[in-house]
Amino acid sequence: MVLALLVLLFLTGLLLLALEAFVVPGFGLLGLAGLAAIFGSLAWAKQYGPGLFASFLGIFLVLGGAGYLLWRRFGPGNLVLSERLTDAGGYVASADFGRLLGAEGRTLTPLRPAGTAEFNGERVAVVSRGEFIPAGRNVRVIRVEGQRVVVAEIR
Repeated sequence: MVLALLVLLFLTGLLLLALEAFVVPGFGLLGLAGLAAIFGSLAWAKQYGPGLFASFLGIFLVLGGAGYLLWRRFGPGNLVLSERLTDAGGYVASADFGRLLGAEGRTLTPLRPAGTAEFNGERVAVVSRGEFIPAGRNVRVIRVEGQRVVVAEIR
């Protein structure tokens, strides 16, 4: 009977921690209650022998490690893009595109209608007038509207 209560208290603590980690945002009442239940079950198991305590502690550490790995793999930090496009990589994010008006270049990606083209070794985000232009085609800048560079295929 005591063992069943110990297991129930331990599993309740694990359930509360899982709810806190994956369902309820932040670290609050459920997390504290879960930790209290787990540490309470560990303290109670220690009174009944080192074997029972070691078993509960081992289960807690293994499940905690698995939870940590799941959090690292699928946690909210993976929802945010950490890489940035910089002009060091050849991509120009903000520049005076007025100088490109009339320039001729080559599409690096298909334009559907947006994509990337290269003008004088400079990669620029461009948009066609609505038509599809495959990659590798020659294009000319026909209009610049702020950061929007409109191109047309040279036939």
